[in-house]
Amino acid sequence: MKQIKCDVAIIGSGIGGTTAASLLLKKGYSVQVVEKLPFYGGRCQTLDHHGFRLNTGAAMIGDSIHGALCREVGAELELRVPNPVFKFRIRGKDFTAPPKRMWQAIIGAAAKDDAEADRVFSAWMKAITWAEPSYSMSMDDWARQYTSNPLVLKLFHFLTCGIGVNSYELPAGEFFRQITQGATMTWAYPPRGCGQFSDALVGAIKRMGGDVWTRCPAVKINVKNGAATGVVVQKDGEQIEIVAQTVISNMPPHRTVEMTGEECFSPGYLKDVNKILGSPMICFEFMSDKQLPSLEGSSCYCFTEYKRAFMILDFTPLCPEMSPKGKHLLEAACVPGSVYPPYDIKREVALALGDLRQNMPDFDKNAKLIKIRVARGDWGVTGNIPGIGNLSIKTPVYGLYAVGDRSAPEGWWCSLAALKSGRLVAEDVAKRFKPA
Repeated sequence: MKQIKCDVAIIGSGIGGTTAASLLLKKGYSVQVVEKLPFYGGRCQTLDHHGFRLNTGAAMIGDSIHGALCREVGAELELRVPNPVFKFRIRGKDFTAPPKRMWQAIIGAAAKDDAEADRVFSAWMKAITWAEPSYSMSMDDWARQYTSNPLVLKLFHFLTCGIGVNSYELPAGEFFRQITQGATMTWAYPPRGCGQFSDALVGAIKRMGGDVWTRCPAVKINVKNGAATGVVVQKDGEQIEIVAQTVISNMPPHRTVEMTGEECFSPGYLKDVNKILGSPMICFEFMSDKQLPSLEGSSCYCFTEYKRAFMILDFTPLCPEMSPKGKHLLEAACVPGSVYPPYDIKREVALALGDLRQNMPDFDKNAKLIKIRVARGDWGVTGNIPGIGNLSIKTPVYGLYAVGDRSAPEGWWCSLAALKSGRLVAEDVAKRFKPA
């Protein structure tokens, strides 16, 4: 069998894997990334679909976290910030969220009077600045302590749906921890889709001497005396052994276990792996010949009266590169009534389309469906349902790490969590292993 050597072998080219790769290369490690798919980036890539650029997962990122990483590793990333970011449909009228004191203003617009607005927002600020609520109560239970107003409750439901879970299923403590960890950063769009972020990181990896092999599935993770020693991959019809000091897995945890062997892991770890469940979301890609009147003045139109579809994005005014000339690319998002299976996808789709028609009278006339994307399981909108407990970045096998949004601290989610896990792994590798 052909053999190559490097300091770090990384399986999977999602944000966690490419973050760790770029940071370790900057520290002087030799790195090889392998990816089974024909493209890199995982749930942060953008693929062509009849001239439209459709994201595989992430639709927005932020300069303070994603952009900062790119600058750190010498990668160029252009971001365009919408102004305003959000427009809300409240009581049949459109409310444009101001850039400053945004959530105070939105809560005020949904509240029935100033007293209710002050009560809810004061509780919000206390949860952020003093003590986060208990993980033993849901976000919906927390909100109902301060209001029974269905519009305000639905506003909080919108906020939790944005991270892929219903307000009655998300622990309140997890929600507010996420708010303080970066969810309130300024969101932005790369001009050609969020795949540009992955493109930027992979470009930096290659400039620093690393490489990313696509169409190259890992076959086995090698272990000797309880420590990871490398990976066997299938590339161009032959098996290659990558001998490495340490192995980083950006795969779903159950795949890491299968590829390594259950006998290498503790019973407790295997139980934790079996609890991991991707959070589902249904995304609808639409096109229109002109901007829908409902969306004028904002790229993100949010609803407070809905059953499933909680928002719709129009990428084209800010990023015309994402659609053919003269066309608009729209994306709507829906979280199923429960994030736990089984799912009735047909019913969820019907409810979501009903929400779009209810909130946007011009929708049926002007929008044409391009594609429905169902994110769930290993390809969920989040790798693990927020608040139910993630895995550690360190597995029971010495030198075998796990990155991705299933291996981040509480309070981190989606691409933010994947990036955070990659940083944590790069820091730990630097403490334990020296470049050859």
